[in-house]
Amino acid sequence: MQAEVEPVVREADENRATYEAFCRSLTDEELQTVIPGMTWQVKDYLAHLASIDIYVSEWFEHQAEGKRWRPTLEGGAPFNIDTWNEGRIVERRDASVEDLIAEAATHRTRLWAAVDRFSPEVLATKFPFHGNDITFLRYLQLWVAHDPAHTADMLKGLPGRREDADLRAWIGQYRIAV
Repeated sequence: MQAEVEPVVREADENRATYEAFCRSLTDEELQTVIPGMTWQVKDYLAHLASIDIYVSEWFEHQAEGKRWRPTLEGGAPFNIDTWNEGRIVERRDASVEDLIAEAATHRTRLWAAVDRFSPEVLATKFPFHGNDITFLRYLQLWVAHDPAHTADMLKGLPGRREDADLRAWIGQYRIAV
């Protein structure tokens, strides 16, 4: 693994451990809470984070191999990340927290294996992301905030949990509002 990626992976893994501990602490009632202004329940964020690395791993594997990647949906329809995410969440509605955490770990292992094959050239490759051109290294640096960001989303439906000082500090270091 490239030296500049190692601290990013370490931070992302630490964030995943914090996120998993939070998820394991949730009650069944909390997991079923719908987030205000959203259609997702708290548990749907677990399903999202359990499955998003499927997509990202495939993308990263193509990058590591120097291949262009243009995903499509079944039948060749243009890819839409929101449609894809929603399908993965629906597929996982009956999964337990432990099943989702285990699945996420499997996909994260695949993702890091692809990142391990990133050359300096891949890390320096730019691509459009939210209106800006960023490098893969910068994307990875932003990726570490994915778990804290979705924890903040989950907390929007859990007012009592929002006051947890440790969670607020963890999320706050990424300048994410709780």
